[in-house]
Amino acid sequence: MDDVWVVAIGAVAIGVMAGLAGAGLLHRVLTSGRRDDPVYRDSARAMAISCFIFFTVAGILVAISVLNRDSFEDVPSRLVDVLPRYLTAGLVLVAGRAIALAAGSVVSESLAASSVRARAQAATGVRALVTAAAIVIALAQVGVNTTLLQITGGALLFGLAAAAAMIVGFGGRGVAAEVAAGRYLVRVLRTGDRVEIPLPEGTVTGVVAGLHPATVEVREDAGAHRHLANSAVLAAGPRVLPE
Repeated sequence: MDDVWVVAIGAVAIGVMAGLAGAGLLHRVLTSGRRDDPVYRDSARAMAISCFIFFTVAGILVAISVLNRDSFEDVPSRLVDVLPRYLTAGLVLVAGRAIALAAGSVVSESLAASSVRARAQAATGVRALVTAAAIVIALAQVGVNTTLLQITGGALLFGLAAAAAMIVGFGGRGVAAEVAAGRYLVRVLRTGDRVEIPLPEGTVTGVVAGLHPATVEVREDAGAHRHLANSAVLAAGPRVLPE
């Protein structure tokens, strides 16, 4: 009996050590030369964890089979039925995580003109949505009823898409208004003009440093540069001062 327990404990220990060694080797190979890339780094971490879990579970199964062989008489036939589905589910999770990271990076790069906080929030949201979709697909692979999750996820995705469309729509209207105001201002102002702009928060006096699609850049007498919205400048009625 003691020998059986020694073999069982040894099987678990070998499984854990094999998992650690395999996970470390896999992580090193996948991140070789790409340690600064978050997509490769996180994907490699996910695959390394999957490798560790696989070997550890294998060791535990061997230990249980040694301790109670009768309960494992039908294991081979069961494995043939369930192993492909569980392997597929694991691959879906790993691939989903990698795709989520890549999609988040693409979204973050596409919003380079936005604030750091907005970029981070958008990237996090995209990663969460893709990861959630991968989890639902993986659960469906192992036989879990995901109808309710699919309905909830679809409703959430529709709500987010509608909110994003509204934000883009209202933002687009604002940008279009600024561009239209800028087209008129280029007929009135020129780069280098000394202007006086009576804004509600105070009069701005300085030299026009640039006329941009949505703003007028003014270099104030103190040397500071200010970007004023075209619509605000147009509404204030800028006055060009004599040189």
